[in-house]
Amino acid sequence: QPPTTDQHPMTMTVGSSHGRPYSSRNMTAPTDRQLRIAQQRKRFSQFTRIATAWVLACHFYYLITQTRYMSASLYNEYSYDAPYLTPRDGEGSSGTRTYAIPGQNSRLPKWLSDYFDWHVAMRKKYPGEQILTDPESPGVLIKICAFKCGGLHDRLGGLGWDLYFANQTRRVLMIHWCIPAPIEHFLVPNIVDWTVPRPRNSSLLDERLFSNTTEAHIHCDRAVGDWKGLFDGWREYMQGEDFWEEHIDLALDRAIHGNYSDHKILRMKVLGVDQRLEQRLRVRHNETDSISWTDSFPIAFWTLFKPAKGLQRELDENFRHLQISSQFDYSAPPFYAIHTRLRHPRGHVGVEVKGKGGAADKTGMLWDGEAKQFAINQAEQALHCAQKVHLDRHSFYNPNYFYFGDSEDLVSYMGEEHGASGVHIRNMTGVEVLHIDRQQGFPPQSYYSAFIDLFVAAQASCIVFGAGNYALLSAKINTRGARQCLIRHYPDSSHPMVLRIKFMECNEERDLIPTTLEREISDLKPFYSIWEF
Repeated sequence: QPPTTDQHPMTMTVGSSHGRPYSSRNMTAPTDRQLRIAQQRKRFSQFTRIATAWVLACHFYYLITQTRYMSASLYNEYSYDAPYLTPRDGEGSSGTRTYAIPGQNSRLPKWLSDYFDWHVAMRKKYPGEQILTDPESPGVLIKICAFKCGGLHDRLGGLGWDLYFANQTRRVLMIHWCIPAPIEHFLVPNIVDWTVPRPRNSSLLDERLFSNTTEAHIHCDRAVGDWKGLFDGWREYMQGEDFWEEHIDLALDRAIHGNYSDHKILRMKVLGVDQRLEQRLRVRHNETDSISWTDSFPIAFWTLFKPAKGLQRELDENFRHLQISSQFDYSAPPFYAIHTRLRHPRGHVGVEVKGKGGAADKTGMLWDGEAKQFAINQAEQALHCAQKVHLDRHSFYNPNYFYFGDSEDLVSYMGEEHGASGVHIRNMTGVEVLHIDRQQGFPPQSYYSAFIDLFVAAQASCIVFGAGNYALLSAKINTRGARQCLIRHYPDSSHPMVLRIKFMECNEERDLIPTTLEREISDLKPFYSIWEF
């Protein structure tokens, strides 16, 4: 039936018994029962939303308050208060933390994990110069290089000792160099911030500490003269046996309980002996992880350090040039790092090595005569040792050797003469190999080569080393198993104090002889505090 003249075909008659519209053409009106059910469902849905929102609000409030409580507990009531490591039963145990080394499970002794956690918390609570100025902040222990600090192993190879002293004295460890330039030109913090803050108030710290040129460093030792030394009154460099037996305990006791405990800054320079750290951790604290030659050392090192941007660019460029791999690339084929240290007096026993205008270690090695032939013979002996190990261990890979040393002339020679045998070298054109302590007065980037060689060798599968301890530092921080593949091609009388693991001695006949260096040391004496009553 057609619609009436006053009704459009699409017009609906809308009614609403309870405010609910309906169409007289398309649906029937709901019953009262249906309307009641719909209203109940609506009210239940509203209640559910309100209740859910209330529960979520309470949950987030709980999380926020707990986080604040935990933060307050961490910063104000942190349990890191023991002046000594807590002895543990049996063989000692390790905590597990996710620190630093990509692609590996990182394990540190519990005391070191706890110290890193505390250190990070303190730098966060007292940012910048507040760590030095806030009366509530803990004291700091600064490993300072102000005058005659030695090479890279002398500065960084005793890292286990540095962390031990900081842990024992309950102080935030900082590291600062004046020579050849502030350390931040080469290394910057990775996870743990060890830098000395540069204050806005120049009267707080002497500005000479942050000079970028060596010319100003003649006064750097004076810039730290007002700081008390952790080992004031005792010889902390080239120490005697009494230093390890007695003086360390006396110094720690004075810093914890005595008249040095109130000094905000304590400095130290100590060059640690790995064997003595191993002894102290075992005897005093029942700790079997000696740090220096276990996996804990590279974990601690890479937790603290990473290359500065300028150095990282050079390092990436050299990895590409050497066609080796990139850092922490564990899928890359194995390669051997071969090092010779000739300019050091222990590196040329019985042979005269002249310098280019002075001592060889200060001016560079003069490339002629008997010294030149001696250098070539030693480098080729090291290469032959590496080739012997390659045949024993990695013969199914193409030979791949990275040669580095303290004579740019010898490095170039090895690359030219033995490149066809798989020897790779850095581009030495216009490059002088500088010692970071004995050759001063150059721009910071002039010393990059020492760090580049170190970090390339730290990725090697095996390390062939001779005199000195520089190559041993690359083994300590190595992340590809080189501590289980160390080959010595030239002896050094200092190695028994440093080298604490088994290695292979390669003699002139290229025999590989498993060797462990033993050195008798005196026992630690019992210690009784003079400050505690």
